[in-house]
Amino acid sequence: MSLMSTLGKVAVGILVAKGVGKMMGGGSSGGSSGGLLGSILGGQSSSSGGLGGLADMLGGVGQGGQSGGGLGGLLNSLGSNSPDNPFGNLLNDAIQGKEPEVTQEQESQAGILLRAMVNAAKADGKIDADEQKKILEHLGEVADEDAKMVREILQAPLDVEGLVKDVPEGMEQQVYLMSLLAINLDSREEATYLDQLAKGLNISAEVSNMIHEKVGAPKLYS
Repeated sequence: MSLMSTLGKVAVGILVAKGVGKMMGGGSSGGSSGGLLGSILGGQSSSSGGLGGLADMLGGVGQGGQSGGGLGGLLNSLGSNSPDNPFGNLLNDAIQGKEPEVTQEQESQAGILLRAMVNAAKADGKIDADEQKKILEHLGEVADEDAKMVREILQAPLDVEGLVKDVPEGMEQQVYLMSLLAINLDSREEATYLDQLAKGLNISAEVSNMIHEKVGAPKLYS
């Protein structure tokens, strides 16, 4: 089983474990005039809503992996992809339980996004044993080395700089998107993590807010 398939399983597992639907609000609202980051760092709570953009996004992952649908379509819109076999289409297939045929480069990209999601899920310091269990339960039958890698990332200290250093050119926005989806975005730690990640990946406040808006998440910056 490929890392792409493992990424698909872990993505669903993290979304379930973290209950990220809670962070999907009205999309364009940012709390205070200082944006969500200023609101949280100022001690105010962020708004929370229903599934919002998350439901719409995952709801699109039932179209046979067609370009432009679901999570994969979002990834395709944010990064450089092979025109013949876009990365996001392959991830859509993986989320649906299929075993996509991937290149070595796409396997490497899947590994980066896997690290991004698991790292972000730990950003609030609250990825407890129950959350880890839910994530690992969604792995099902994956290669032993892939399961071992997920466990190691879950248990390792948070390392923003190490992740940023390994992100290939052209994947910055995709890494940011997958990181955003892995958190509830309702704490100082999570807002700070995304801010550090955006700065490390040279993602501007405008681009960050655009990505948040795509998934119906509160904007980080004013």
